[in-house]
Amino acid sequence: MWETSAIVAVGDEVLTGEVLNTNGAFIGQALLAAGSRVTRQILVPDDEQAIRDTLLQAWESVDLVVMVGGLGPTPDDRTRNGVAAALGVEMAVDAELEARVRARHSSHPGSEDSIRRQSLVLDTAMVLPNNVGTAPGQLLIRQEKAVALLPGPPWECRDVADSLMKEVERRTGRRIVRATWRCYGMAESEFAHHLGDLLTSPALRAGVYVRPGVVELRLEAALGDDAEKTRELLARAGALARARVPLPLYDDAVPITPKRLIEALALRGETLSLAESLTGGMLAAELTAIAGASSVVLDGQVVYTDEAKVRLGIDPRLLQTAGAVSEPVARSLAELSRLRAGATWGLGLTGYAGPSGGTKSDPVGTYYCAVAGPSGTVVHRRRTRSGREVVRLAAAETARFLLARELVTGPNLDSEDDR
Repeated sequence: MWETSAIVAVGDEVLTGEVLNTNGAFIGQALLAAGSRVTRQILVPDDEQAIRDTLLQAWESVDLVVMVGGLGPTPDDRTRNGVAAALGVEMAVDAELEARVRARHSSHPGSEDSIRRQSLVLDTAMVLPNNVGTAPGQLLIRQEKAVALLPGPPWECRDVADSLMKEVERRTGRRIVRATWRCYGMAESEFAHHLGDLLTSPALRAGVYVRPGVVELRLEAALGDDAEKTRELLARAGALARARVPLPLYDDAVPITPKRLIEALALRGETLSLAESLTGGMLAAELTAIAGASSVVLDGQVVYTDEAKVRLGIDPRLLQTAGAVSEPVARSLAELSRLRAGATWGLGLTGYAGPSGGTKSDPVGTYYCAVAGPSGTVVHRRRTRSGREVVRLAAAETARFLLARELVTGPNLDSEDDR
């Protein structure tokens, strides 16, 4: 039951791209982990007829439809109305819910209409509590199928989704377990070539995914009655992938994401400083967006121009001889940043994002990332041909990878070139 699902994002602003549909990504991952595979994601406007028609179409092909957005306090929030029309159910104000909404709601002209609208519940629906906002979620079950309504603001959507996912997991009776292996320095097509028939194995679901700076192998299997057997299956597949791919593969033991990297450094009582040229503060922004980063990130400087690099302490003669985009400058950025902040680790990034710039030896798309630590400095050179923003994202990813690898594997002081 509920093994297949669809996500419907409601909102004119989402449909036109004014607001990115980050809720869809979060809900898709959460449903997968709870044992329900998403077969489609759909965007619809704030229009009752469109909501009604979309729900009825999705209802025919999946077990669970998750509607996100359109539950707010204004007349253009039409999701409840569209769902009621599609399923032929009435809505009524829930007195207990109304009291809860009122307690969280500010008092102003129009507040009574707002409170009433957000207290409307579909007949027989289960209320899903919202602990960080006013509009609650709802779950309406019809025999073997269901429709869930979640609020649109991402922080509220995630909070309400917790209750929904517990119910999904109970209904599916299973969980999906996943193993992710990351490879740095290899094209997607070459990576897939080495993996071969592992990608078509009937025993599990395998896929290759590419992000700026990294290509990933994701392995998924349903966690059945024998959990140990399922995990052994994933472990054997991972070992096979590592044996076939000529470059190292890294799993979740290496804390590469911003959240896990901050947590790992905090646990070790270690600190970090950054000097960013190419990325212009992008990496510092990624890391400081994580709660607890203030105990880890001591300093971050944007050294975009040669003058800024000199103010940090780079020797002007080094810039003239080696060039601002070079291994020696990346090394110096990391080491000077670490020294000046008194941090455990220093990161330095420089490169040619394009579309102009570059040299014969370091064309547009080349970037250098350096990590300076207690045992020395490692520098990584890479090149991507995918455009300015991808170069910057790839550099930030590579820098996090280098630091994470140093935390796990210890000193690795050899400079690395692109392959």
